[in-house]
Amino acid sequence: MGLEIGQTVRYSRTGTVGKIVSLSNENGYDFAELDTTGLCYRTDQLIAINEIVKESSKKSDVRKDIIDEQEKIREMQESAWQNTDQSCEGGG
Repeated sequence: MGLEIGQTVRYSRTGTVGKIVSLSNENGYDFAELDTTGLCYRTDQLIAINEIVKESSKKSDVRKDIIDEQEKIREMQESAWQNTDQSCEGGG
């Protein structure tokens, strides 16, 4: 197929797009590792593309995403107490 390191490709089964960072051969199959996922894909199932990868397809900062999510949860927990009179009613 003639794929090269640095070339942008798409894995059609999932729509994953990325640049090839390494090439390897295992059990008679050629594989390419993509920068966006860190996973290896069979080269015969990749399609070379000449498009610029959009910002939304780029690797996100997972650590920042986790911190943001934790902050949202903390804010929700704090605001939950604002809607109560903090009395202890049994209801039974």
